[in-house]
Formats: sequence, structure tokens, C-alpha cells
Amino acid sequence: MSDATFLLLINLAIGVTFAAAFLALSWRSALPLGRWCALSFLCAAGTVTTEALAWLLGSVRLVSSLSYGLLMAAVTLIAIGLLRHYRPEATPWRLALGGAAAVAFNAVIGVGLERGTWIASLAYQLPFAAMLGAGALIVLRTSPRRPVDLAVALVLALCAAQFMAKIVLIPLNGADVGVHAYLMSRYARYSQTAGSILSLALGVSLLALVATEVMAATVSRLERDGLSNAFNRVAFFDRATPLLAAASDDAAVAVVMCDLDHFKTINDSHGHAAGDDVIRDVAGILLRHVGPQGLCGRIGGDEFCLVLPAASNPPADIADRITRDVAGLAYDWLPVGRRITLSLGLVRIAAPVGLKAAMSRADLALYGAKAARAHGDKAATS
Repeated sequence: MSDATFLLLINLAIGVTFAAAFLALSWRSALPLGRWCALSFLCAAGTVTTEALAWLLGSVRLVSSLSYGLLMAAVTLIAIGLLRHYRPEATPWRLALGGAAAVAFNAVIGVGLERGTWIASLAYQLPFAAMLGAGALIVLRTSPRRPVDLAVALVLALCAAQFMAKIVLIPLNGADVGVHAYLMSRYARYSQTAGSILSLALGVSLLALVATEVMAATVSRLERDGLSNAFNRVAFFDRATPLLAAASDDAAVAVVMCDLDHFKTINDSHGHAAGDDVIRDVAGILLRHVGPQGLCGRIGGDEFCLVLPAASNPPADIADRITRDVAGLAYDWLPVGRRITLSLGLVRIAAPVGLKAAMSRADLALYGAKAARAHGDKAATS
């Protein structure tokens, strides 16, 4: 067995091992990136299997077409997986079409080019470099650019650079004059070694990305209230406390206490399932109006607390829109003329203060709003 063949088998083991790792990590996760990566590394394993068994297949055209097609599928799947991960709304048809076009060109025209020439080297290697480069650009343009994202982009760029280097190195070394000659060449030894190292680096970086996202999703589920999807009490306090401690005139925040009116009556008269529907729908309204810059936590049964940056939309306007949207909720069991109502107590915090103290002030405003509602007045805030 030649050194190059041995390295091909190592690459096969790398592909299968990483595919199994991606599947194990994302098996019970809703994260599709792990499955894209697993399929990609299986295709890569198929590539090296084809090359290792080239002497059994006999047909140069068949070996080249299979090897090229599987490797192009591998890099295309990674690019598509990354695009779908960072931009779920995007359609990857350009990437898929580009990969399919490259495979078709190689099968029809590329295989017939004289091996070892500059034109054959360019036609074979450039599509791989372009697809890997596209993957790196996708990460840089659409990711939050965390260290793990940048690591993936860097390794993809290095993989693209390797294929670009092959465009020059193959004709200079005369390494691509046949499958057997390639496997016995010194160039193949170095090429497969570099490929093994970069495959390991790509697998590790992608595995780190998938692990990061799986852990983040798990933490997010633990921090969210199962019914309302708002932060649970502990997670809300963890996030809101530093915001209140850093409050100032330039970084003021609003604390809003929210309480459903007559919620116990809803549970007693219409059942807890009806009450759960109301909690879920009201929480959806709160989360929509709070947006990504604010915080929404479920503090108790029907009590919520909001922290809103005063620099965004005026908190009082947000509170008014929340009240209107809650009043617009309709249910089959709700008597005609009756509405779901929500009382709000709002305070502006422009100096460092403890979260509990701020919530107590907002509670006082909430009690005033409930008293005003009891007398038929509009909800009040202070």
C-alpha cells in the first residue's frame, strides 16, 4: 500500500468519524446544520473511498466523475448548511445550481481534458475553491462573527486556498497524469497530508460551531418559561439586574409591571386551558412589542415584567399599544362585549437602582392603574 493510499484511508476515517459526531450531537436537536455537516462528511468519505478503490473500478471516467461529484457535493452541502443556518429565510438555489453545473461540466467536458495540463487543473480545482470561498463569505457576511464563526470562515478560506494552490502545483509537478501515477507520486503524499489536516480543522471548527449552537439552544430553553416563552424569573433577574444597576440619564430604562385583570375568574369560569391560552397570547404580544432590545419575564402566574430601553420607542407608547392589542384578543368562550384587559404600571429609571426596588415602584403604579380601572378610568402609569 502506498503512502498516498494510506492517507486516503485516513481521510475516509476522518469523514466517517465526523459524520457520526455531527449526527450524535444534533440527533435530538432542532438544529439542521449538524445534519448538513454529517451528510457533507459522508460525501467526502465517499470521495476518498472512490479514489482508494480506483484500481478496482477500472474506468478513469467513472472514477473521476464519482470522486469529483462526491467532493463537490460535500463542499456544496457545507455552504448550503451555513447559509440556511445563518439566514434561514434564504434559498440556496444558486449554490445548488453552481455545484450541479460544476459536476455536469466535469462529467461531460472536464474528464476529457488532457490530465496534468493547466486547463485541466483549472477546470477541476477552481469550482472547489469558489464553493469553499463562497462558504467563507457566507459566514463573514451573515454570522454574528463570534470567535467560532471566524474560525469556520478562516478554515474554509484555507481550504479554498489549497485548491487554488493545486491549480499551479499539479501542472508543475506533473502529478495528474493518471490515477495510479498520482497515488504513487510525492505530490499526492503532500496533497493528501494537507487535505487530512484541513479536513480535521474544518471538521473540528464546524463541530465547535454546532456544539455552540446546540448548547445555546439548550440554555435558551432552560431560561424560558414553557408556556409563555418569556424569560423565567431567574433568567429575567440575571439579565435585568445589570441594566438597572447601570441606568443613567444617558442610559435610562423603563420598568413595566403587567398584570391580567380578573385572571382567576377566567380560570374558575372557563378552565385552566382557557387561562393558558390567554397567558400564551398575551405573552406573545408582550414579546413582540418588547423586541430584541428589551426584556420580558414571567414573574408569577399572570404577572409579567418588562424592561425597555428609553432610547427606543417611547415606553408609554409601547404600553398603550400592548393594552390595545390585548383588548383585541377574541375567544369563543369570551362573552359578547367582554374583553381581556391588562393593567400596566410604568416607571422610568435614570439612576442606578436595584431591580426589586424598581419593580416595587412599578407595582405601586400598577396598583394605581387597577384602581383607576375599577372606577372606569383609563389605565394609568407613573
